[in-house]
Amino acid sequence: MEPIRVAIAGAGNCAWSFSQFVALAQESPDAHLPGLMCHTVGGYRLSDVRVVAAFDVDAAKVGRPLADAFTAPSVSATEFTRLGIDRDSPVLPAPLLDGLDGPLGTLVETSAAALETTSESVAKALVDHEVHVLVITLPTGASRAIRMFAQAAIAAGVTVVNATPEKLARDEDLRRRFADAGAVLLGDDLRSHVGATSLHTTLIELLISRGLVPTSTYQLNVGGNTDFLNLADANRSASKFDSKANALRAAGLTDVAGTAGPTGYIGHLADTKVCFANIKATSVLGSELEIDVKLTVEDSPNAAGVIANAVRAGQTAVDRGLSGSVDDASALLFKSPPHGLPESEARASFLNFAS
Repeated sequence: MEPIRVAIAGAGNCAWSFSQFVALAQESPDAHLPGLMCHTVGGYRLSDVRVVAAFDVDAAKVGRPLADAFTAPSVSATEFTRLGIDRDSPVLPAPLLDGLDGPLGTLVETSAAALETTSESVAKALVDHEVHVLVITLPTGASRAIRMFAQAAIAAGVTVVNATPEKLARDEDLRRRFADAGAVLLGDDLRSHVGATSLHTTLIELLISRGLVPTSTYQLNVGGNTDFLNLADANRSASKFDSKANALRAAGLTDVAGTAGPTGYIGHLADTKVCFANIKATSVLGSELEIDVKLTVEDSPNAAGVIANAVRAGQTAVDRGLSGSVDDASALLFKSPPHGLPESEARASFLNFAS
């Protein structure tokens, strides 16, 4: 099959982990890699993916080959393997807009080229690099920058995977515009492979399936990468709390007291994320059940496993003549898809789509 040419908006931790995952697959195309949920999606193996470009505003990344850009001080994800055939793909400038508002502005030096870049130049770069799928991994809350990439993708006729909580796939007008452009829009807010939301919603579905009635719940998350630094600003994290609430509602919680979201930045944790989840429920004869769970996981590889499915699903949808939002490919991969489903139903829907 022809390679799926991928560009990534935001050459940070998630992009680094995903690029490494692709490199491992390229080394051993037939291997069943740990954490790769689907060996093929629509006939595509992960080794069929090529990361041909990335976009960023960081002076330590822009203008450098992909492999070198990931050595920038703002990248804290672990290096598990060296990049292969994609290592020299360029990191191109992106318009700054609101990408570094909040705490990130104190950590990252803005590239001069980013101050001169426009949406039109991004769209041209997508065309010039023959990009099929654009993965948006920009900081949460960077609404203007995220929507700019969506507009550029529409202009270039490129499929988008929206890994951010920004309301793109849930925006009816934007879905229509992608459909009119013959491009696919998948989102919103990437659901980590085995992360806080997947664990939380699976436990909720288990309790409800046994006839228990959840009465309260919470999910607290701390970490030390730039994502958590950015989310330490309440103005940037609001959409993340909304997105996680959407995932809990899709799992079956409606009028239940609770909260879920990022609650702290702890720098020395680096790319490690720690989740504390609690669920209380009423069981037989009014007896009470309580679950307390702690999950510790490296954050960015956990995202890479889902991006590996999403980019292949996006291209598969295009191959099948689909455009706009594709529900069958979204409910499992995102916290806030246009139509959420309980975990088991979402998995069945995706596996049927992928076959």
